[in-house]
Amino acid sequence: TTRIAKLCTVVSLFSLPLAPVVSYAEEVKDWTINPTLMLGLDYSNNLDLSATDKTESFISRVAPGVNISRGGRYLTTSVNYQLQLVNYSASDRSDTYFHNLNAFADAELVEDHLFLNTRATASQQLIDNRDAGTSDPSLANDNFTNTFTFAITPRWQQRIGDYTNAGISSTYDAVVYETGAENSESLNYNLFLDTKNNPNKIYWTFDLRQSGSQARDSGSSLSQEDTVETQIGFRYSEQLNIRVGGGYIDNHLDTPTDSDAGAGSFWSTGLTWAPGKRTSFDLYYSDRLQTNTSRGATFSHRSKRSTISLSYQQNLTDVRQQLLELCPVGDSSLCLSMPAGSDTAFDPSVLSALGLELLPSLDEGQFINDSINADYRYSYSKTSLTFGVFGNRRKFQDQTNREEQDLGFRTGWSWLISGRSTFSANYDWSVLEPNTNETVVERDYRQGVNLGINRRLSPDASVDLVARFNKRRSDDPGRQFEEYGAGFRFNLVF
Repeated sequence: TTRIAKLCTVVSLFSLPLAPVVSYAEEVKDWTINPTLMLGLDYSNNLDLSATDKTESFISRVAPGVNISRGGRYLTTSVNYQLQLVNYSASDRSDTYFHNLNAFADAELVEDHLFLNTRATASQQLIDNRDAGTSDPSLANDNFTNTFTFAITPRWQQRIGDYTNAGISSTYDAVVYETGAENSESLNYNLFLDTKNNPNKIYWTFDLRQSGSQARDSGSSLSQEDTVETQIGFRYSEQLNIRVGGGYIDNHLDTPTDSDAGAGSFWSTGLTWAPGKRTSFDLYYSDRLQTNTSRGATFSHRSKRSTISLSYQQNLTDVRQQLLELCPVGDSSLCLSMPAGSDTAFDPSVLSALGLELLPSLDEGQFINDSINADYRYSYSKTSLTFGVFGNRRKFQDQTNREEQDLGFRTGWSWLISGRSTFSANYDWSVLEPNTNETVVERDYRQGVNLGINRRLSPDASVDLVARFNKRRSDDPGRQFEEYGAGFRFNLVF
């Protein structure tokens, strides 16, 4: 309780200069500043998600936040921040807090030449993915850690002749954990040349990339990659674009489990096809694995009432890289936005729709990641249905011959009861195999049901009533649990 009081004091002091800022923002039409507030009360019959020793508790929440956005020719920025203060009625539980942030800024400092992109996130991540129980970090909160990421990229580009673009960029990024894993940072460089802007059917690209990450405290190397790649592209038509090329890569893995992750020359090919405004297909393949997408295919199609998307991706990565990809530098369209008044910045149901599932344990090394996602959405009149399946396989490159995989599906239904009220129901099921190569595999099976009613009181205020059921069944009886809960939320945008 003392810690919560201190945090409330800090938030109050921080908010003092906010009033004149809001007043000034009203005079600056390009800027939008909206303070937000969420008040919530929950009940759980199994606060620690325990197999035998269940603890009942009420959970009260106070979550002040702010949404800031600005759009313009030379600066586009969005900051969505929320501090959630959590209090437990159970006498043996310590109060806690969660940071949720999604922020980006894209600036053009010198017209057509110098650009600056920044990204920052704060979220809660599982320390060990075998402890996955619910998407709410206030339940069994010792399993989660506040996680912060930051990336900044200055980029210079220059036109050479009529159609050749040349440029260089550098990215510094950092991943910081409150507990559970070692902090890390990296510095990456990219030199590029291309003739994509020429009016001819044939163009070419050249990229020279170098990246490396290291642990901040110990200084030990976590990953390193040097790549040179060139491709020739052929615009067969406005709808079809074909690319072929190759290069050399060194991932600096002395004894990788898979030879595809080792150093050597490679060839690559790609294809982009858009037969219509509502349909697109993209394919890329390299015969050696890289930290960016090495092999992948995506397909999407939308009609008047439905949308379908399919994707498969394979690359060499690690946990820190996947965290940074939640809001990648240079593509603000993929950054998740926290709705005004929302009580969470990163809802796993939203992440899964983007092909981002639960990450492996935080202290893992590099691994080959195979992921497949399929999502379907159908809307008609006042109802909408969603259904998705996903699968992930992670093959660790540390000579342990360990493979981890999880797969599952999710489905949801929403119904607009009236102009102000919406009912929703969601169900998800998944299975995790922590090591598929062990003689005896201890699988975890998880399922969850969520029911909710949202009522909009005014354009700036709404309330939510939610009920949930979560269950984990495991080959290890000590890891099983059942949890029932219900909650109330009041959301306000100032």
